[in-house]
Amino acid sequence: MNNTKTYQTFTNSELTVLLNSANAGDIRSFNELSKHIRSISFSYFLKKYKSGKLKNRDDADDLANNVFLAFSDQYKKIENIEHWLRRVLFLTFVSWYKKQKKQLSSALYENIADKDPQSNFGDNIDLQKIALIVSELNESKQIIIKMRFWEGLKFNEISEKLNKNEAAVKKMLYRTLEEIRNKLE
Repeated sequence: MNNTKTYQTFTNSELTVLLNSANAGDIRSFNELSKHIRSISFSYFLKKYKSGKLKNRDDADDLANNVFLAFSDQYKKIENIEHWLRRVLFLTFVSWYKKQKKQLSSALYENIADKDPQSNFGDNIDLQKIALIVSELNESKQIIIKMRFWEGLKFNEISEKLNKNEAAVKKMLYRTLEEIRNKLE
């Protein structure tokens, strides 16, 4: 790896020196490296939040804390700090994302199952199939479905939360419902 790679205001070689000193028992180096790991992690997850891949800023903070905890558990075993950090950041995000997607699917299934059997869906609709179809939708479609049907938000409330105009939200929801209907046939 290139040791001149910079992270915010420090380089990979500086992180490596801190890691080596921390492994040798220097508590100040461990504390300094911990601050850098936390800072890099939060910056990474904050970018995920700003790009819409995380729901809120608290998720970014929680995920950064998870990376820090992994670092404090594993720092004595780390040989290449840059490789370790890239891997842990990626795996932490992927793990969180899969967990969120799974929770979204089960919440949808529970919500549909709780509906009155006399509803528009009819008795012959496979609820598991609907939950599976929704779980396969892209994230923005899943979010609109969740906001409209689980949270009971009105179109104007959804558009405010998503910073989109109301017509675009309606169009996306109706197209998504049509997509679900077509996949059910």
